[in-house]
Amino acid sequence: MHFFDKHAKTLTKFVTALTKIFSIAYGVGTVCLAVALVLVLIDPLPDPLAWGGEPFEEVSCRGFSLAINDGQGQPLPGALPLFLAEAALSLGLMSMVFRNVNLILRTTRGLTKFSKGATPFQKDNVRMLREIGLFFVGITVVQAAFCGIAMLGLGPENAEVSAGATDLVTGILMLCLSQCFAQGEKMQQDVDGLV
Repeated sequence: MHFFDKHAKTLTKFVTALTKIFSIAYGVGTVCLAVALVLVLIDPLPDPLAWGGEPFEEVSCRGFSLAINDGQGQPLPGALPLFLAEAALSLGLMSMVFRNVNLILRTTRGLTKFSKGATPFQKDNVRMLREIGLFFVGITVVQAAFCGIAMLGLGPENAEVSAGATDLVTGILMLCLSQCFAQGEKMQQDVDGLV
């Protein structure tokens, strides 16, 4: 049992550090995309995606894909800002997901100022699990909204968009898991009250 405990603690520390890195990386990506969006809105280039003489036909971020050229290879006006806005929102929500996962891992080990011992069944962990579920559902809502905006703004003949439902399923699963943790937190309070 001691061998497993030692490796489990090492793995938990590694995953905690990894979630912090992902949170920061997604945050930096969000800022970069927001800056790119502002720059494209301020000074749109005639052909902003012609890098190396080859224009991109489609761009994709976290399951949201958008065709940014018409049938003749010309950039669709407004497609790039639309994509950058969606990507910035999606990456921002993913940054919050990894932030919460990091906080849950640290709270479970009793390493945050609001943790109540070294147990996973804490009110703040339940709240953060619910937030993670809502962030994943939010990504799906953002993608669906931007699909609709693309269809209306670029025209159905030009807008080739797609969005996945994986984040919605993950969000629903996280919301269900938060309910299990809420029950565990109530049981933890009952046990603590008996002692």
